[in-house]
Amino acid sequence: MTPRPEYPRPLLRRDRWLNLNGPWGFAPDQANVGIRERWWQRTDWPHTIMVPFCPNSAASGVTIDPDVATVWYQRAFELPDWDCTDIVLNIGACDYDTQIYINGQQVGQHRGGYTPIQISIGDHLKPGDNQITVRAADSDSWQQPRGKQEGTTRWPIDYDSVIGIWQSVWLEPVNAVHLLNMGSYYELGKQTLHLTCELSETLVGQVRATLKTYGTTHVTAQSDGQGRSEVRLTLPIENPILWSPESPHLYDLEIAVADRSGEIIDHVESYAGLRELAIADGKHCLNGEPLYLRGILDQGYFPEGWYSPVDDEAIRQDIELTKAMGFNFARKHQKAEDPRYLYWADKLGLLVWAEMPSGRIFSTDLVTALSTQWLDLVRRDRGHPCVIGWVPFNESWGVWHIQQRQEQRAFVDGLVQLTKALDTSRPVIGNDGWEYSSGDLWTLHLYHDAQRTLDERLALLIADPSQPVTQGERPRTGALPGSDPSRLPVVLSECGGVGYASADPTENAFAYGDLPTDVVALEQEIRQIMASIRSSETLQGFVWTQLSDVQQEINGLLYFDRRPKLPLATLKEIFAD
Repeated sequence: MTPRPEYPRPLLRRDRWLNLNGPWGFAPDQANVGIRERWWQRTDWPHTIMVPFCPNSAASGVTIDPDVATVWYQRAFELPDWDCTDIVLNIGACDYDTQIYINGQQVGQHRGGYTPIQISIGDHLKPGDNQITVRAADSDSWQQPRGKQEGTTRWPIDYDSVIGIWQSVWLEPVNAVHLLNMGSYYELGKQTLHLTCELSETLVGQVRATLKTYGTTHVTAQSDGQGRSEVRLTLPIENPILWSPESPHLYDLEIAVADRSGEIIDHVESYAGLRELAIADGKHCLNGEPLYLRGILDQGYFPEGWYSPVDDEAIRQDIELTKAMGFNFARKHQKAEDPRYLYWADKLGLLVWAEMPSGRIFSTDLVTALSTQWLDLVRRDRGHPCVIGWVPFNESWGVWHIQQRQEQRAFVDGLVQLTKALDTSRPVIGNDGWEYSSGDLWTLHLYHDAQRTLDERLALLIADPSQPVTQGERPRTGALPGSDPSRLPVVLSECGGVGYASADPTENAFAYGDLPTDVVALEQEIRQIMASIRSSETLQGFVWTQLSDVQQEINGLLYFDRRPKLPLATLKEIFAD
């Protein structure tokens, strides 16, 4: 059976497509000789890898030296008899520098380990059998956005690296002018849904959107392309059913693109959730009501598939476990997640912060790569109602000298504003956890401190945001000089981190604070921390670290295989109060 058989991009679904997941020929290029030796022409491959699982994951079936920096893939496919103008190759994500060859010719390249690859390949295909070859090169440099993947140094919170394809690969027939991305937001007061449709080329024609529920049409809107590659539509909706975690209602959405003669040249199926986010009177609001975030930090690593869930059920299980433990919100930490995760969050009603994987060395290369890739991810995901916040930076990673160096602060502030240029409907959390400079929420990371209670630390920071959040040689402040977040909603976006292992922990095991000796002590410590959080009249939410153990980190509420460390009913009682 083909792994991950579901359509990979739920926001823009086309009827005709060819799934290229499954067995591919594979070879590590230890000496980086593949280009010189023209490996795109080779026919013998020493390994067979199961795409879309990265090498060294159990599901991939391949083990390689972790120091290998270049890998190659190849497979043959039979071209369907599609009557179309062009054919697009899609790769959900491939880490990091990717080159694509079709029938021995290089047809495109892409940079970024998390952003989608979409390449026009129709001119390079032939009827019948064809061949695709993919070269993926990675590095251990922290000048590239890599998140929690081990780099030149391994922190106690870093994990084994990823290289190559780790999301689905597929082909689909399209017209030269076709939809690339769709963004949406809803205005509660005007009862209006706004759509932004990005196109592959400028359009002389129309875009039409139809909103439905259970086959019944509610509204249809049409807008002229006017020779632009982006078309915006507004759909007034009477008696709307709002989307929320408690009632995640989704409307069906059909989008059609027509040329100047009225002929339909592209048609996709999508969906929309009607919900409004706002910051009003110092409150974080959803659909006009104050929103308290009960969050979990989710690293997005999976048994067997590592960076990739083995199937849709694994994604759904994580979301259902998150809700069963009493959480309404997940902060996807240092990983841009598979769009199928966001689809299930939309469908099951889980709020999500979308976060950019960080680099850790400030440079021109990091500024260029992170900015480009982040904006591509915002464009990819701004149609998901579950996404309620954008997080371009975490704890000053990659901008370590933001207090002293103007260019680093400008990088953070500039990317906050660029994010708003693409989407004004969601809060932007500029630099999550430390050293607030700009953004719509004030977020703090407060873990175990033997000298001061959580209440005392919060009170000091609220009274003076320039107080240190961290200790050490270079303590990090709550806010930078000239920035005043005191009137913003305050979210404790990392806390807890209590570790526990059922057996003796390994030597490099990591958690925050001392390890409880048994599950009774574990429950007691979690309850104590949550009691402090609940007693705060300032906080408008929290994010508990973390969903599951991952390698040396043993501070999950679940073991890595998703067994709960405490009964789910107990966890729900603690966190959902």
